[in-house]
Amino acid sequence: MQDSESTIAATRSDRRIPKLRTRGRANREKLLAEAERMIDETAGEPIRFSDVFEAAGVSRGSAYRIYNGIDDLMQDLASAWINRFVTHISTACAGLSIASWQQLSDCLLESSASYWRGTEEILRVLPRVRSNVPQSYKQAAKDVAGTVAGIFERYFVIPDVAEWRAVVGMYVQLGDIVFSDAVRREGRISAQRLQEAQKLCSAYLAFHLPPSLPAKPNIGND
Repeated sequence: MQDSESTIAATRSDRRIPKLRTRGRANREKLLAEAERMIDETAGEPIRFSDVFEAAGVSRGSAYRIYNGIDDLMQDLASAWINRFVTHISTACAGLSIASWQQLSDCLLESSASYWRGTEEILRVLPRVRSNVPQSYKQAAKDVAGTVAGIFERYFVIPDVAEWRAVVGMYVQLGDIVFSDAVRREGRISAQRLQEAQKLCSAYLAFHLPPSLPAKPNIGND
């Protein structure tokens, strides 16, 4: 998954973005960058669209040709944040010899923690942002769950688990809750917090998966 055009297509601005010329696309990037900076500085407090486009040096008319307002812009930004994570996690554990689904789960969570450690400011404000754009975040969360489910399915033969993708969606949320809480309370994702997430998520999957699963033949680990 790409980090630019595929992200745009999932937002309410998708009908306008393809019509933007080079300058319009540059203005869009300025608006997104400025909004991200302002959200970081205000710890996720609400920001005004006028403040964003004025700080970005984009005229009012140009800004409103790209976005309907702050909610529209936030859908792009929230989707971009999550899609960056999807791109990262899609290659997690590649090339490793994975013997069990528990090992794969631990590996995925370790990779997730490594990613969020590099963007802890975003993880700190994401819960507030996603509450303001539920439709955008809901779709982004489905994308994460689908990617993670696909990784499990690439390594192992998954039994007939009722609503398997929904199960993985909750698994993803549990890891997100632990990491978000760690950043909010302690300012970082410590090794102890990573182990907490690994144990919690494995315990949850153990309700739905047997202790061992048949490995997929010739998975390639690539």
